[in-house]
Amino acid sequence: MHRLHFWENHPKKNRIPITWQKPPDDHFKLNIDGSFKPETDKGGTGRGIRNQSWQRITKFECKTKVDSVYHANLLALLHGLTIAKTKSIEKVLVETDSRVLLYSIYTDNALYSNICADCMSFLQQLEGPILHHTLREANGVADALAEYRRKTKDPTMIVNKLYIFDASPSFATNILE
Repeated sequence: MHRLHFWENHPKKNRIPITWQKPPDDHFKLNIDGSFKPETDKGGTGRGIRNQSWQRITKFECKTKVDSVYHANLLALLHGLTIAKTKSIEKVLVETDSRVLLYSIYTDNALYSNICADCMSFLQQLEGPILHHTLREANGVADALAEYRRKTKDPTMIVNKLYIFDASPSFATNILE
């Protein structure tokens, strides 16, 4: 209740809007996010690749079994880098709202060493990829894709299958506007 009260009484001129920022002119931006519910071991990953004109290159998501939100974020990174490499996107700026992922990708992680090694291999193959932290509010599409995929009860949905969209899914349309 105090937070709401503060926000209502906080002067609008001091509010800073948090939005998606375009990448440098010669780069693409890969936004990634993972979602996890401990009670069910269900996870979801969401990613989107856009250019500096906000033109969508691709959006993709995957429902998966994971054991932590870090694991889901790590898989989101791996899937995103895989798609970037497959589409010959070499100059990529990767954004995530997971500081843990950014820190741990460069350190020894015995539990997920194979996934980390695959991510590092892709990062070395791409031309100067940059891993960057962003706030959740600026990572809305990837967050919505990951959450949606984790929650979906669609019986036709195959676990660990990567779904690629040509158009924005209806649930993400309001985030893009």
